[in-house]
Amino acid sequence: MQKILTGLLLLLVSTLAQANVKCPDAKVQMLYPTEEKTFIQLEGLGWQVLGFAGDEDLPTKMAIAQRAKQQGQPVELTFNNGHDKACLSRDDNSPVIKIKARKEKRNQNG
Repeated sequence: MQKILTGLLLLLVSTLAQANVKCPDAKVQMLYPTEEKTFIQLEGLGWQVLGFAGDEDLPTKMAIAQRAKQQGQPVELTFNNGHDKACLSRDDNSPVIKIKARKEKRNQNG
């Protein structure tokens, strides 16, 4: 019984230790592709690495970012644990693992 509880505790701790970092929803300001990586800048946040050249999912992430920019929709960027939680500083080795377009919150009072 103690081995089972210890195993479950270790599983829980390892899951919590790998929690992802989500940047606040913001609109896409710019996309900047280079030979090695593509950068994304969101309103009020620092430049981030959207992905590296040759990454299998980079075209999908670019399409989501471009569509959101054209439609004026905010996006949510998700990074691996350890990334700047405020998303103000750039980490050239930590690419976006997920980008999600969000619906803009409408003012209910008007």
